[in-house]
Amino acid sequence: MDTNLASRLKTLIQQRGLTAAGLARQAGLSVASLSRILSGQTNPSFQSVSRIAAALGVGLESLSPAPTQATAPLAENTVRAVYTLENTDHSTQEAGQLMLQAALGSWSHSWMHPYVAEGIEAPTLASASQSGSHRQQVQLAFPHQLVEGGSVASLLSVVTSALSGTGARLLDVTVPPTLIRTFSGPAFGLRGLRDTFNKHGRPLLACTIRPMHGLSPRLYGRAAFEALIGGVDITVDPALLHSIPSNPWRERFRFVAEAAAAASRETNEFKTHAVNITAPTMEDMLERATWAKELELAMVMVDTAAIGWSAVQSLGAFCAKNELILCALGTRSLNGSMLSEQLQAKLLRICGADAVSTGSPLRGNVSNRRYVTGVLSALRDDSLPAQPEAGHHLPQPFEGLTAAIPAVGGGHNPWQFPRLIDAIGDNALIQCGGAVMSHPWGGQAGATACRTAIEALVQARGEGHNLNVEGRSILLKAAKYSPDLKQALDTFQEGSFLFGVVHTLSRPTEGSILPGTNNPSPTITPFRRPEPTNED
Repeated sequence: MDTNLASRLKTLIQQRGLTAAGLARQAGLSVASLSRILSGQTNPSFQSVSRIAAALGVGLESLSPAPTQATAPLAENTVRAVYTLENTDHSTQEAGQLMLQAALGSWSHSWMHPYVAEGIEAPTLASASQSGSHRQQVQLAFPHQLVEGGSVASLLSVVTSALSGTGARLLDVTVPPTLIRTFSGPAFGLRGLRDTFNKHGRPLLACTIRPMHGLSPRLYGRAAFEALIGGVDITVDPALLHSIPSNPWRERFRFVAEAAAAASRETNEFKTHAVNITAPTMEDMLERATWAKELELAMVMVDTAAIGWSAVQSLGAFCAKNELILCALGTRSLNGSMLSEQLQAKLLRICGADAVSTGSPLRGNVSNRRYVTGVLSALRDDSLPAQPEAGHHLPQPFEGLTAAIPAVGGGHNPWQFPRLIDAIGDNALIQCGGAVMSHPWGGQAGATACRTAIEALVQARGEGHNLNVEGRSILLKAAKYSPDLKQALDTFQEGSFLFGVVHTLSRPTEGSILPGTNNPSPTITPFRRPEPTNED
C-alpha cells in the first residue's frame, strides 16, 4: 500500500465517487487547500486530516501507515510522556495514530526519507487506552538522543510536539537517568533552607506583604519588619509587584533589606525577605538579583509562569553561583493549561527552584488532597512511583537531585494549622500572609499568633497528641497565654480561608518608620514564646 497521503486520498475519492469540491465541502475545507494536499504541496494540519477522514467515513489509519508501536520493553534511557485527549470521538487506535503523527511532525512522505541513516530511532507509540467516556490516554516513547542534556526547554520542545493541533494535554513525563544527571537541581533546597534559618522540627512561616500596591517603599519595609519581628521567618513580595512608580524596585529592595537586618538583630533569629525580580528581560532580572545579593538578602523570587523555563534555569544557575535562594512563588507558579501541576513541580525542581508555591491540601475533597500530595511528593521525594490518583502516571527517579521545599498557600489562618501540618508534615513552608496582615492588632500581632499556633501544635504533636482530633483544644489552650492568638481565633472563622486584607487599622505614618536604628518603633516588641505555667 502506498505510504503517500496524497495517493491514498485520491484512491479513496475515486472509490467513493466524490469530487475534490464535494469532499472539500463535506470536510469544511477550501478547494484550494484540498488541492494542495492532493498535489503533495503541503503538510496538512491534524485537524484537516481528521476532517477529511470523517468526510470519507474512514479512520485515520486509512490515511497513513500504522503507528510504530513498541513491541519490546522500552529502554531505561527512553523519555516517556503520557497525554490525554478529552471530549474526543477518536477510537483508541486513532488517538494513538494522531498523537504519534503529531510527534513525528508530518503526514506526508518526504523525498528525503530514503536518505535517513540506519539505526536512527524515532518516536514510537508505547500504549493507548480509553481512560473514560470520550477520553483517551496515549503514551509515547522518545529516544533520549532527541533531547539536549541539561535543557528543560529542549525536553519540553520534544515531548510537547505531540500537542500541536491535537488538543491534547500533557500529563506526565519520565526523564531517564541518562538525562536527569545532566541537571543541577536546587542549590539549597529543603535541607539548605533549614540550615540557613537554623529551624528544624517545624514548618517555616512566610508572609506575603499586603496590600499589593499603594504603599511607599518605606511603608512597605515597615510592614515587612513588623511581620518578621512578630515571628514569621520570611516575608515575600507579591507576584504582581514588580517595579511601579509608587514603589520602584531599588528603593523597595533597600528598605526590606534594612527591615530584615533589623528584625534579625532584634530576635536573634535569621530573617530575610524574598524580593520579586521578575522583569522585562533576562538582563534586568540578573541586575535585580545582583542588587539583592549586594544588600545581603538571601532570597529572590520570580513568577515562573511569566518568564519561561529557560529564564528559570538561567536564574537557577546564577543563584547557585551567588548563594541566593530561588523561589517560584505566587499564585501562578504551577498554573498552566497544557502541563499538569505535578509535572510543572517536577520541572521546577529540575530547573533549580529551591522553593515552589503549591495549593492547599485542605481545599475540596479527598481527591484534591491526593492531587496536592502528588505535587508535594514531586518536590520532596527521592523517587516517584507510578500513582495515577496522585497525578504521577509514570515512575520518576531523581538520581540524588536535591529536594525542593513546597510553599503551601491558600489563605490559611491558625484554625487550619492542625489539619495542615497533619497533611503536609514539617518539611514545608506555610504561607499565611492573609492571617498575618488581616489581624485586627496589626501585622506583628498576626505573625505572633501564627508562630505561637505553629509552635504549640508541634510541641503537642511531640507529646503524642493527634492534631486532627485535638487541634482545636490545643489552639484554645495556647490562646490562654497569647492574647494575639486569642484575638486571631476570635476574628477568623473555623474552616474559612482568607483572601485579601481587612483594612480596619490606622495607617502608620512616615515618621514612625525606621530606617537605620536598631528599634524602628518603640511600640514594637520581638516575638517571645509564652512561658508555661503550672496549669499546663
